Amino acid sequence: MPWLLRFAIGSLLLFVIGAVIITWACISTGWEALSRFAWGSLTAGTGLIGSAFFSIVSVVIHQPWRTFSLALLSASVLLFVLLLVFAKFA
Repeated sequence: MPWLLRFAIGSLLLFVIGAVIITWACISTGWEALSRFAWGSLTAGTGLIGSAFFSIVSVVIHQPWRTFSLALLSASVLLFVLLLVFAKFA
C-alpha cells in the first residue's frame, strides 16, 4: 500500500478523534462545551480535508490503487457533508 493512502487513512482516524470530541461536547454543558465543539469541528474538518487531498493525489500517482483511492475519497466527501449537517443541527 502506498504511503499516500496510509496518510489518507490516518487522516480519517483524525476525523474519528474529532467526532469523539464533538460528541463529548454535545454531552457536556457550560462554556467548555463550546470550546470542545470548536476543537472537534476543527480536528474533524482537517482530517477529512487531508484525507480527500491524499486520496486525490494517490488517484493521480498510483494507478493500481485507483479504485481504493476513489472509494476513500467518496467516503471522505460523504463524511464531510454529514459533519456539516450535524454542525448545522447541533
